[in-house]
Amino acid sequence: MAKGRRSKRRRCPASSLTNDLVVEILSRLPARSVCRFKCVSATWRDLISHPVHRMKLPQTLAGFFTMHDGEMCSVPHFTNVSGTGPPLVSHSLDFLPIHKRTFLLDSCNSLLLYICSPTLCRTDCHYFVCNPTTEEWAALPDSNQGHKRRASCLGFDPAMSPHFYVYEFFQDYLVNGVEVYSSETGERVHREDNDIIPFDYRRSNVFLNGCLHYLVYDNPTIAVLDTQGKLRMSIPVPNNEDYGFIQLSQGRLHYANFEADDEDQVARLVVYVLDDYENQQWRLKHMAEASYVLLGQTCHNLARTFEWVAIHPDCNMIFYTVGWDKTLVSYDIDRRQVQVICTLGEDTREKYFPYVPLFSELQALHR
Repeated sequence: MAKGRRSKRRRCPASSLTNDLVVEILSRLPARSVCRFKCVSATWRDLISHPVHRMKLPQTLAGFFTMHDGEMCSVPHFTNVSGTGPPLVSHSLDFLPIHKRTFLLDSCNSLLLYICSPTLCRTDCHYFVCNPTTEEWAALPDSNQGHKRRASCLGFDPAMSPHFYVYEFFQDYLVNGVEVYSSETGERVHREDNDIIPFDYRRSNVFLNGCLHYLVYDNPTIAVLDTQGKLRMSIPVPNNEDYGFIQLSQGRLHYANFEADDEDQVARLVVYVLDDYENQQWRLKHMAEASYVLLGQTCHNLARTFEWVAIHPDCNMIFYTVGWDKTLVSYDIDRRQVQVICTLGEDTREKYFPYVPLFSELQALHR
């Protein structure tokens, strides 16, 4: 070897990073990207899978909470996204000060909204927001609109704020209204305005850009309410069929529905993504034959034999139920693949609550 010429091995800059620093970097990435990085090397796989590190990293969809008929005084069920194995998330409510006669109203990202009624009286209701992963919770102050209350939902985006909002819609013979509770201020904002569009708890809703988005009943639009209860805008949806569904996936608002053919028969599943939020521009993302998606079942009575469950927050996958026994099904948009997950049972109530674990402690909650 000539003098001065030596074989040098290039050193990878990443090799000088400590494990704690790598985990800190990974914690700022989407959950889907973190999962992919498990394939980089055995070292990264072990690093990401380590129980202590996993608590710091972004999580993905773990499964779904469900309520069942006749269980007003019971706890919800939890079904893993795989449909198998013991529940990945505890569905016990023993950590709440009142955990009997409870009803799950809504989920948003990693938090759940419960209403508890010890006496089963409509005016004796107490709201709790909790994180079942950490068993932290917060009790909401009583509202003076309990006798008018029609529907409630939860808003929470841990990427924007550690605080949550609870929207309570009410209605009487003269006026529509909404109260919004903020965990940051501990107070409610009360607004009465007939421009406020009533919220139907059976329809889907999304908390995005600090606002509640929900599908309007009998109107092909999405209402957008800020945390002061003001109607910011209405977003028209691409079609006017009865089975519309909105979810947040990969950071964007998605809208799924079924379209009819020229003979007014349900013919295909369509999925749109809101590419341009400010200008309200939708793009058709996917289309599939309805009969294939529905496992060959008839499309004539979707209202009785089909229910939306979720659109995966990190990938192109839709979850729904088909049939009287509520068979949980996933549809992989990229692979155009339908997979039966499990049977939930015909007594499963029509609203489903997707859940993404959050291991971080929140200032707004306590034990």
